[in-house]
Amino acid sequence: MIVNIRTLSEYRTPKPHERNLRVVLDPRLGNYDKATVLWVTIEPGSSTGLHQHVSDEIIFVAAGRGLSTIVEGDKVTSTEVGEGSVVVVKAGAKHETKNIGCEVLELYCVFIPPLSTEGYFGEALKAAIEKSRSTSQ
Repeated sequence: MIVNIRTLSEYRTPKPHERNLRVVLDPRLGNYDKATVLWVTIEPGSSTGLHQHVSDEIIFVAAGRGLSTIVEGDKVTSTEVGEGSVVVVKAGAKHETKNIGCEVLELYCVFIPPLSTEGYFGEALKAAIEKSRSTSQ
């Protein structure tokens, strides 16, 4: 299977942490059952905001410059990341990725196990399912 991210539906999260989410792989799309994979783009100056998941997250930086912050207990680690960087965030750890460059920050985010359908991801998944239904008819 090959998925072209340029053809996927896009969901834009609201301010103050605007970013674009495209669901690449997910069990509810029927194209992969072991993980959720998102393509995330963040405009200069924006960020994901500090958040956490019940899944492990592996973030691969495809383009741009960012600042990755991970909070584990009392330990806060902030590291500049760029093209080719891989960030591993354990389930339950609070984390944020901020675009500190002047170009779009492009990320592949892999969640193991797959994400639940809540929040912004749920909205992005709904858009992806609707698009897949309309293109398969």
